[in-house]
Amino acid sequence: MLKKVTPDTIRFFALLLILPMAFIGVVILGSPSFSNVVAHGPIQAGHDTLQCSDCHRRADATVRQQIQANLNYVLGRRENSVDFGYLPVTSGECLDCHERPNERHPIYRFREPRFAEAIEVVNAVSCMGCHAEHTDERSFMELGVCAACHDDLKLVNDPVDVPHETLVRDSQWQTCLGCHDFHGNHIHTSPKLLTEAAPVEAIMDYLAAGNSPYGMDKLYKAQIK
Repeated sequence: MLKKVTPDTIRFFALLLILPMAFIGVVILGSPSFSNVVAHGPIQAGHDTLQCSDCHRRADATVRQQIQANLNYVLGRRENSVDFGYLPVTSGECLDCHERPNERHPIYRFREPRFAEAIEVVNAVSCMGCHAEHTDERSFMELGVCAACHDDLKLVNDPVDVPHETLVRDSQWQTCLGCHDFHGNHIHTSPKLLTEAAPVEAIMDYLAAGNSPYGMDKLYKAQIK
């Protein structure tokens, strides 16, 4: 009499067939010569000198141990799965190169309780809230993102010919980045005349990996490893 085939048995034999092929694929595609094939899209502007390993760090343990752990997880023999091949890329990898003094919008600031409502609009607690690698954009943030924190902005002795209070009242949020460099990375003085602000088209081009409207000279440069 044939024994009853359980779901666990089916999963076990299915994994036995799949795992050798997966292992061979990891070995081949993990080779540096296949980096262009493995990449999910184009390299971000300014990152063309980096290697994949500068951002993608190998996970702990050997491939065999990772496979074994995840197999046991699928079969219900352990509570958690483990990272396979490489660790997820986090803000930590970004800040290894881009952390700098006097950052105007550091991600740690947005983790303060007073910004709880703001981060529902823009996920600024992570670099990936506004930036993504392997895309054709420098940033996918919207021009109106400043409203998340500055919708009650009032300045004493406002230096601009059109007061900030007026711009806020009229929801002219597309003008913000025309004067202000979000991260403060460039040697740039904000204009006092709104007509001298960078046009929306220039800002959009910059966010799409075009030239900087704030000039090419930087206060801080990424520490390329």
